[in-house]
Amino acid sequence: MQAASPGSSPALPKLLLYLLAVMLGGALLSAPLFHLGKAAHGWLSASSWHEAGMVKWLLSEIQRAQFTRYFNRAVLVCALLFIWPFMRWVRLERSLLPAWRPLATGVKQWATGFFLAAGLLLALGFLFLQSGAYQLRPDARWLKLGEPITAALGAGIVEEFFFRGLLLGLLLRTMKESKALLSLTFVFALVHFLKPPEGWQIADADVTWRSGFLVLRQIAAGFGDVDFLLAEFATLFAVGWVLARMRMQTGALWAGIGLHGGWVFGLKYFSALTLYTGGWLPWIGANLKVGLAPLCTVLITGWIASRLLRTR
Repeated sequence: MQAASPGSSPALPKLLLYLLAVMLGGALLSAPLFHLGKAAHGWLSASSWHEAGMVKWLLSEIQRAQFTRYFNRAVLVCALLFIWPFMRWVRLERSLLPAWRPLATGVKQWATGFFLAAGLLLALGFLFLQSGAYQLRPDARWLKLGEPITAALGAGIVEEFFFRGLLLGLLLRTMKESKALLSLTFVFALVHFLKPPEGWQIADADVTWRSGFLVLRQIAAGFGDVDFLLAEFATLFAVGWVLARMRMQTGALWAGIGLHGGWVFGLKYFSALTLYTGGWLPWIGANLKVGLAPLCTVLITGWIASRLLRTR
């Protein structure tokens, strides 16, 4: 465990300022990015390459993309642009990451976390199917595993390195362990909650330079929806808490990468196979991360994992 260093400046206010800068930057950049995308669509459509495979795919993606998707991409661009000055500001360095050895123990922790998280979440999905909250898609493809596996590996590795590796190590420099875990978990849930509401859009013809700030207003309104706040934010908070506790208990990131990847795999795979019938909040939502039932499943998964993975 890392002890708090009294001489270091607090990292949490700087982290919150970074997130604020990313969201405001995304709001400002989203409209220019949207108009650039539409202009590129017109130029590519008129070019001699418009029938080429890659260009044809790109044209279809641009044509389908609505403004909220450009907003999400603008936020991602700002997050990448601002990450280097943020890292220098708070002095993020490799020494903040926990140890990776022994490798054999780490792989076992990863496998235990992955199959436990994915198994329990998909078992919950099966119960949802039996209850009628979901139904199978007519074109369900049971063996289409590429996207869920890719998303699971990407989210598990990248987010655990950043949140439970670098950021948690940074917070532990200046805060007691309990406060560092709570602060990081809140930031983790907040980052995943800061997205446009499902189904809400701005018509292409109505997009102006202020449209990004309309998206921010819709995101802020989500915090006033008690059912949705309990159903999704609480689940995200529970996920972040379980992952942070596993990082402290095992002294490594392996178990967290496995649990995180297992949850993402179960979520993506189940969503690709099913359709939500609606009207089940706050217990069951439009996917396996929304609702009090998924929240309970995450907490149970964390409790079982803490019993199985006691190595520190």
